[in-house]
Amino acid sequence: MKENKYLCNTCKLEVETDSDYCPRCGTIFIEIVYCENHPDIEAEGVCVICTKPCCKNCGYAGKDVFLCNEHDSTETYQGLAKVYGTVDEIQVHFIKQCLEEKGLHPFIFSKKSTTLQLGGLDRPIIDSVVNPGKNNVMNEIKLLIPFSELMEAREIIDELEL
Repeated sequence: MKENKYLCNTCKLEVETDSDYCPRCGTIFIEIVYCENHPDIEAEGVCVICTKPCCKNCGYAGKDVFLCNEHDSTETYQGLAKVYGTVDEIQVHFIKQCLEEKGLHPFIFSKKSTTLQLGGLDRPIIDSVVNPGKNNVMNEIKLLIPFSELMEAREIIDELEL
């Protein structure tokens, strides 16, 4: 480990010694940080998406990351957030290329399910089976982006007018 870096106690990410919080999990490193919405209440963590410190009423630590209430429905995977999802492989590659041209670092994640994985040969394959509560679609191709790039990536995708 380098001299000016140390490991986050929560997620073990190597971070700069002068960091106030961990960019991967939202753990706060400094003594007292107050909630963005409630300046008289100490923050529990920093949202990994918008970097706002939040108290337990304004955010929560779950699935290995701290998210504010505004971003609590964001799908996260090991330091990455879902920015787009589709079953159209051509479209996801187009969006990935557009984001890369803007200097971002997208990653395509795809895990296709087979008939047997979905319950057997007598059960039809449905590409849009929804997982209640999270809006996760089976067989969806997900475009993931580092947390720090999510908001910019969403703006770029919105401008594409898909």
